[in-house]
Amino acid sequence: MKKFYEDFFLYNYQVNQELALSFQSYDYILGDEITRLANHILNAQQIWIGRINGEKTLASPWEEFPLSSFEKRNKELFDVTLDLISGSDLDKGISFRTFAGPKMEKKISDILTHLVNHSTYHRGQIALLMRSGGFDPVKSDFIYFRK
Repeated sequence: MKKFYEDFFLYNYQVNQELALSFQSYDYILGDEITRLANHILNAQQIWIGRINGEKTLASPWEEFPLSSFEKRNKELFDVTLDLISGSDLDKGISFRTFAGPKMEKKISDILTHLVNHSTYHRGQIALLMRSGGFDPVKSDFIYFRK
C-alpha cells in the first residue's frame, strides 16, 4: 500500500510542479481566484500532514501566500509527505478537530486519498479559470503521468 501512496503523491507533486511552471510563465499574474485555489491545495496538504504528525500548522486552509512560493512549498510538502508515508502505519486512525469544531477520527490512508482527490478537484477549478481567462491550463490527468 505504501508504494501506491508514494506513486499517488508523486503524481500530485508532478502536476503541481507543472502548475508552478505555468504560473511562472504568466509572471504569476493569473487572478486572485487562481491564486486562492492554488494556495488552498497546498494549505490543505500542510494542515492534514500536520494533523497526522500531531503538529499545529496553519490557522486556515485559505491563508494567502505569494504564488511565486508555490513551487518551493509543493516540494517541501512532497518531501514531508513521503517521509510520513514511509514512517507511518497507514491503517492507523488519528483524532483531530475540524475547523468547524467537531472531533473526528480517520485512517491515515483515507486522509492521504482525500488529499490527492481534493487537489485534483481544485486543479480542475484552476484549469477552468485559466481557460476562461485566456491561459493554457496544464495537463493534469493521472494517466498522463503514469509511465
